[in-house]
Amino acid sequence: MSLFRRVSKALAILLACGFSPCIALEEQSFPHFIWQMDKANETEIAVSKGEPSLNFFDVGNLSTFSLYLVQQVLSDISRAAGKKVDRNLPSSSIAIFHDTNVFLRLKTDRAAFTTMGIPEDVIEDLKGRVTDDARCLANTRTDAKGEIVFTVILLSERFNDCLIGGLNYSFGVRASDVSIATLLSVCVLYEGRSRGLRGRQSLSQEATKLRDLCVAKAGETK
Repeated sequence: MSLFRRVSKALAILLACGFSPCIALEEQSFPHFIWQMDKANETEIAVSKGEPSLNFFDVGNLSTFSLYLVQQVLSDISRAAGKKVDRNLPSSSIAIFHDTNVFLRLKTDRAAFTTMGIPEDVIEDLKGRVTDDARCLANTRTDAKGEIVFTVILLSERFNDCLIGGLNYSFGVRASDVSIATLLSVCVLYEGRSRGLRGRQSLSQEATKLRDLCVAKAGETK
């Protein structure tokens, strides 16, 4: 059973017991949101993905240790967001380099990344953040309108919390795990987006309604 379905069952239990998820889960969503200033309107907006589907790749000599986890996590997050993971798309918006030598290659073999479609400015940003003890780094690009364009994750050991954090961030949510609170935040974010609500004030005004919609959707999938 996927984590999203387990979360759906947990929310259904809360409802059956007479608890309001709005109270039981408190105000969980907003601390997870990633805000960016929309200079055109001079307002803060929550960043998020606009495309209805996405693709990813996971390459390197350690990718066998992460591929299943990445597939499962992206499946759960994308379902909560109302998005689809489509492995037939010709391009990927999430790139994972899972390799023991990934940071050495970042420093000495730029072509290993550019040939995989990694933008030059992203490579430069990552190179500037590499330390001698680096184990995991991530970079997510957004445009001026707060649209998430591209995410790259570099990982040199079998597992690091940064991997999950990077996958969450690629959807506009700041969290190091995939939990009830995380997926509820993802759902609220994208239910709001589908209704044109991206500003802090408008999302705040409709937060309870959006959360109720997400709880109802969770109940339908139990």
